[in-house]
Amino acid sequence: MTLALNKEWAVGARIGGGGFGAVFEAVSTDGEEAAVKLVPKNPGTEREMLFTDLDGVRNVVPIIDSGEHENQWALVMPRAEKSLRDHLQDHGRLPLNEAVAVLSDVAEALTDLKDREVVHRDLKPENILLLGDRWCLADFGIARYAEASTANRTFKFHGTLAYMAPERWNGQRATSSSDIYALGILAYELLEGTLPFTGPDEHDFQDQHLHGTPPPLATAPPLLAALITECLYKAPQARPAAGNVLARLGRIPAAALSGGLAALAEANQGAVARQAEEDRRASAHATETDRR
Repeated sequence: MTLALNKEWAVGARIGGGGFGAVFEAVSTDGEEAAVKLVPKNPGTEREMLFTDLDGVRNVVPIIDSGEHENQWALVMPRAEKSLRDHLQDHGRLPLNEAVAVLSDVAEALTDLKDREVVHRDLKPENILLLGDRWCLADFGIARYAEASTANRTFKFHGTLAYMAPERWNGQRATSSSDIYALGILAYELLEGTLPFTGPDEHDFQDQHLHGTPPPLATAPPLLAALITECLYKAPQARPAAGNVLARLGRIPAAALSGGLAALAEANQGAVARQAEEDRRASAHATETDRR
């Protein structure tokens, strides 16, 4: 199949899926290798075309060509080396310095997206791709502008259950804080090699995200454990902003703290954990009040 967009692209084998479409290898007439995502023109799927121009946003997979082909939307992007999911399947949980580097790349992207008032809504390892030496955010199929008026197809309840923030289970509008919650889930997964909430069914995930407490982080130093716990607060307004997360990731020490600094970090972690428990109880009380 050949796509005639701004360039002409020869489409090859399928190499993956993403959101509502499928991804194929592609080569332009001048020899440029890329990947093309083809999205059927179903109601609401045109929203991904709103995010083809995110110039200036760090660590987002760029769209280098786009347009229409028969009954499909077409988005052409650079060919990534692998997804973060592939990397985790090959290596298991990541060492501290590598996990912090991945999280910092993603936090940079979320910081810039917040400035552009864009909410991704489906942050997970499958949608984080390695381009060069950076982990970049991809697949804006259910993304939205934070202040956009309600569309006919909002995809409010679309997403990946293991990463969906509590407010989304309550039917509230997703904000940049919802992406921060998903970043907290991701951070836990990178360091522990497992998800904090494992379902398995939809109602299990809902109960866990709204009322559950993640198992303690066994591998994270106190400063990072406290940051991840804050990202996983049930109340979205209590979570740190993306810029704050990025700055604090930059202060995570490569070696263990000692003496007074270690004691201060552990005391802070304890205070954050107590606040998380109060937050969990408030969420449970709100759910019970709504039920009544």
